[in-house]
Amino acid sequence: MWLLLMLFAACLSVLCGVFFYCQALATGFGRKRWTIAGVVFGPLIWPMFVMKKRMRLNRLFGFEQLIFRA
Repeated sequence: MWLLLMLFAACLSVLCGVFFYCQALATGFGRKRWTIAGVVFGPLIWPMFVMKKRMRLNRLFGFEQLIFRA
């Protein structure tokens, strides 16, 4: 039972690392930094990633600008 739980945690960790690597690649963030964060913290890092992306958009365009996303 413990072995299965550890295997699941390892698979989830690798999957989150790959997911955050792809997301960082698509948004232009540091790939290595977000991959390691995804492997270590798993899905708990998602709110931090979204906030970082929002902060970058606000810095580039300002708070009063409307940004349409397709």
